[in-house]
Amino acid sequence: MAVETGSEYDVIVIGSGIGGLAAASFLARLQNKRVLVLERHFKIGGFTHIFKRKQKYLWDVGIHYIGNVGEGQMMRGIFDALTQSQVKWQQMPHIFEKFVYPEFTFDVPSNEEEYIKALQERFPDEARAISNYFRDIKSTANWFARHITMKAMPRGISAVAHLLELYGKGSALMKTADYMDQNFRDPNLKAILCSQWGDYGLPPTKSAFVMHSLVASHYLEGGWYPVGGSGTIAASIVPQLESRGGAALVDHTVDRILVENGKAVGVQCRYVTGDREQAKEYRAPVIISNAGALNTYLHLLPPDYPLPFRDQLKPELNSISCVTLYLGLNKDPRSLGFQGENHWIFSSTNHDQNFANRAELLEGKPGGAFLSFPSLKDDESEGHTAEIIAFCDYEPFRKWADKPWMKRGADYLELKSKIAATLLDYIEQHYPGFKAMVEYQELSTPLSNSHFANHVDGSIYGLATSPERFNADWLGINTPIDNLFLAGADASSPGVSGALMGGISCAARVMGMSGFMKFFRQLEPMAKGEL
Repeated sequence: MAVETGSEYDVIVIGSGIGGLAAASFLARLQNKRVLVLERHFKIGGFTHIFKRKQKYLWDVGIHYIGNVGEGQMMRGIFDALTQSQVKWQQMPHIFEKFVYPEFTFDVPSNEEEYIKALQERFPDEARAISNYFRDIKSTANWFARHITMKAMPRGISAVAHLLELYGKGSALMKTADYMDQNFRDPNLKAILCSQWGDYGLPPTKSAFVMHSLVASHYLEGGWYPVGGSGTIAASIVPQLESRGGAALVDHTVDRILVENGKAVGVQCRYVTGDREQAKEYRAPVIISNAGALNTYLHLLPPDYPLPFRDQLKPELNSISCVTLYLGLNKDPRSLGFQGENHWIFSSTNHDQNFANRAELLEGKPGGAFLSFPSLKDDESEGHTAEIIAFCDYEPFRKWADKPWMKRGADYLELKSKIAATLLDYIEQHYPGFKAMVEYQELSTPLSNSHFANHVDGSIYGLATSPERFNADWLGINTPIDNLFLAGADASSPGVSGALMGGISCAARVMGMSGFMKFFRQLEPMAKGEL
């Protein structure tokens, strides 16, 4: 296949997830860079894109809620700067989460003081430990801020900056279960506090307490949803790039990062035009990969490139995968008492056992599920929708991985149908009458994550959020190759806000020592569209 030479740019970004788009936007606007974003999917946005069925049912593939975007809150200022205030946010109900267990349900309010009070009234003997917990998750989240700042510094300076993160590192990198066991006695209290582990994909005995703290503190004042769906984020960013000579191209799969004399100088990709596939080469002095650490190091770099940590790059480092059942409803779910809150439904209070039993989903016995209602979070929705998400492994689906999308055969469709029925039955057990509302259904599997987003083994959160991940010296913004940087979740932390911070940190690193100062100093002008 002949290789076509494309235009040269100042920066090339691989992948259009929120981390890549953030890095592209801020470099274009703060440094007037011509930025090219290359996306393998036929839609821009990564896990922040939306899709629609039957002209009225709309779902997000990745955003289910975001915290800290109320008026005056930090993430709101960042999102406004990123989108030039074009994205509007709708707050979820005051009770925005329900933690559902076989013997009880706990309602989570959108107010830290009310949350603390509710816990202390339920567990009065552990009132002081509960207060200490809320102090600890905030201080541990602050440790992560120092950690990611250090990761964004030039390689020579980051070794010195490493000293700044030593305070608090021990507790940050302990396992979540160890913190819970050292500070609480009641197993139901421990279960409640760990109920949001699905937001980062690892149960208490496997996850780092810092990851738990980031998520728990992120939602202390409730959750919000982008009006019109998360696709509005990418729609506001692409024109920023184009107005400065850049572009965001879909159906462009990057196969190789070009390295010459130890420096990244460009990429080689494949793109589709009609029924023809063409190879193309683009060059730039800065290459940013938003494709994940394992993809970048194992698949995009030459296989013989001498990476000093190659023996540590193993597929098992990836996070868990999932199935998602997208539902179109024939009536308002408020008729069954739902108000737009999320429901974390568990088969027991033992989160590690629920996680260990995830393979039983294929046998009709889910260990838990996440139920969400996109249409109740967005007043602009045309039709009522719901989503049911459950964790699973990639392995049972691997045998269909090489078959084309939408053409994987009757046995694959049969398995999908069985999983969908299992999830619907599980929700029906908790909320009788739910199944009768379902008018349309569509199930995505781990193969969707690997096909569209190129996530290794269908992982949804990048590298697993274990203590080892946050202690890995090789993982961060910097890479061993000059002019090549990482953005997104693996450069920071999972979730939309985490990946966004990975993009900001990457842009700050490219801008130089004062990159963070430049960024935060210009938040207001960017939000007003002045930059």
